[in-house]
This record gives sequence, structure tokens and C-alpha cells, in this order.
Amino acid sequence: MDEQRADEPARPVLDGSVVSVDAAHQAVVFYRRLPHPVARVWPYLSRPALLRRWLAAADRLDPAEGGGVVLRWLNTDPEGRTVVATGTVTAYDPPTVLQLDLDPHGRVRFELADDGAGCSVAFSAALPAPIERPALLLAGWHLHLDYLAQALDGAGVDWPAWDLVRDWQPLHDAYAARG
Repeated sequence: MDEQRADEPARPVLDGSVVSVDAAHQAVVFYRRLPHPVARVWPYLSRPALLRRWLAAADRLDPAEGGGVVLRWLNTDPEGRTVVATGTVTAYDPPTVLQLDLDPHGRVRFELADDGAGCSVAFSAALPAPIERPALLLAGWHLHLDYLAQALDGAGVDWPAWDLVRDWQPLHDAYAARG
């Protein structure tokens, strides 16, 4: 058994996977449970000020099917570059379904369902198959879903202090090692 020593940092629970959607697409998927009801979680998916606390600056988010979307990621790569995703709202059924078709992130879908004291979140990001560098996508979405949980608990991301090596790299390495 691979036991963790007490002096080692906690290893992340790798809950993301890559699945086939159809012959031409794959998706990274996550299923999470949050100790908050759907009514509390939904605004964090659909209101620009709350999206900024865990995902990106929503320079545009028209809350209706067919609406426009511009999301500007607030973290950067080692060269200081950031991602700007543009697209369309392709499904909008408050307070349970939000689907965005985004360039370059593909079809991003959130589905919420109350489950008693909290809610379940089904997340997927579908792209043309095969997904290149799946560990990169799994680590990124894993981290953002962690940030969503933290934001719901009152702690937004300190984007100016965000560090690729400290915050993202351990997840990437763990997903890459898992294969």
C-alpha cells in the first residue's frame, strides 16, 4: 500500500476523468458534492462578480440561451499570458443548467441538483477527440472547482498571488502520473 508520511503535503484526490462523448469528442468530467443548496451555488456560475472569485472575469455573460460570453482568466502562465475565452450560452435553465460553447475551452457544462443538505455538481468540458494534454485540462478544471467550493465558503482566490508552480503544478503532475 502506498502510504503517505505525516511530513508530506496532502496528496490531492483526483476526481476528474476523460470520457468519450461520441466518435469525434471527448470530455473531462468531474462530479462534486457541495454542502450548499443549488440556490446558493447558482449565482456563482451566473453572476460576473461571483465568477471572478473562482473562475475568471466575466467581461460579458448574457444570461440567456444564445447570449454572448467573454471570460478572461485572471491567472497567467510563466510568460505572463492569460486566456480569454469567447463564445455563446448554449443552454441556460436557472438554477440548474449552464452550458457555454467557448473557444478555446470547448463545450463547458454545469449541472446542479439538490441532494438534501447540499447539491451535486456535474461538470464537463467537451473538446474534439483526442484531447491533447489531458493532464493540463484535468488539473485546471480540478483547481477551479476547488476554488468554487472555497468561494462558496467565503474565500475567493487571490489572483495577484496565484502561482502556477504552487497552485496548479502538483495537480498536473498527479494527473499525468495517473495516466
